[in-house]
Amino acid sequence: MGSLILAAALAALSGERNTSGASEDGGPLAAASSTHTVSVEPEAVLAAVGDIRLDGPVGRAMLAHGAKAPTAGVLRWLRGDIVFGNLETAVSERGKKAAKEFTFRAQPKNLKILSEAGFTIVSLANNHSMDFGSQALLDALKALDREKIAHIGAGRNLEEARKPVFLEAGGLKIGFLALTSTFPEEHWAGRKRPGVASSETDRVSAWVREAKASCDVLVVSFHGGEQKAETPNEVQRAFGRAAIEGGADIVVGHHPHVLQAVELRGGRPILHSIGNFLFVSPTPCTRLAVIARIRLGRGGVRSIDFVPLDTWTDGRLKPARSPADIQAVRDALDRDGALTARPDFLRVVKDLQEE
Repeated sequence: MGSLILAAALAALSGERNTSGASEDGGPLAAASSTHTVSVEPEAVLAAVGDIRLDGPVGRAMLAHGAKAPTAGVLRWLRGDIVFGNLETAVSERGKKAAKEFTFRAQPKNLKILSEAGFTIVSLANNHSMDFGSQALLDALKALDREKIAHIGAGRNLEEARKPVFLEAGGLKIGFLALTSTFPEEHWAGRKRPGVASSETDRVSAWVREAKASCDVLVVSFHGGEQKAETPNEVQRAFGRAAIEGGADIVVGHHPHVLQAVELRGGRPILHSIGNFLFVSPTPCTRLAVIARIRLGRGGVRSIDFVPLDTWTDGRLKPARSPADIQAVRDALDRDGALTARPDFLRVVKDLQEE
């Protein structure tokens, strides 16, 4: 992807700066130079998605059709220099089931779904990574390492769980930090206890500021809010404010399982909830979601293209192509008016033709 971006940039520059000695209409160019030094600004594309389960319908799709099948229908829009999502399941063959209504666990081999789709990094800061206890969490960390997928938001102790990860792409050093406000509290990492990275609103800005000091661009992932709620609650709003004030370039949210408003603070985007990804829910309001294709540069986020998805499938994702679905996606993301205010910066992709 980096080479494609570079080629496109060079092509654009060559179109603007004719060095052939002739003008576009064949006439001479005044003071034309035969050589130019082309300076290309660093840029990377981050493809960010929401909640991921690798058991249930998605796991069955893999067994029936192979590891590439769950994402084959949307792979062209998933390609990026970095691909990020929220892995909302235990990944292990061991552990004791937590005493809660919904628990998710996938076999380690199911991570092939993510590696085949090009995932670079996942967040584990959520309310399902610890569904089968600390041993299963540690198994997940090892399995992700084997698949060479970076992970944030959970660890063997609190220090490791809150530690940011830095990746190089497109000439940029891009940092990732993940936190969650979800319960149960006993699943939060402690000084000597494995678990997930809990958010503390009064400390978020300081954690973000520290991480941002070590990178060009910082992406903050947040798992919180109310499930199936159309609008962000005050916990989400407060977290977003704190993260942006600390220097985050973008906040990517999940947990509600539905699309919620994009908020702009100081020109920087907070995606409060981008919905499900590989997560088939029986609730109709969870059907539509997006892939957020985020162009990053040294100054932060340059633009975001939202690709509408239909997640209500047999475990094999597909784009949401109908005009009604595309409009519903735009309406949900624009509830705060951000897309209307900045159509140059925030766009919903409408041309989703098959290759």
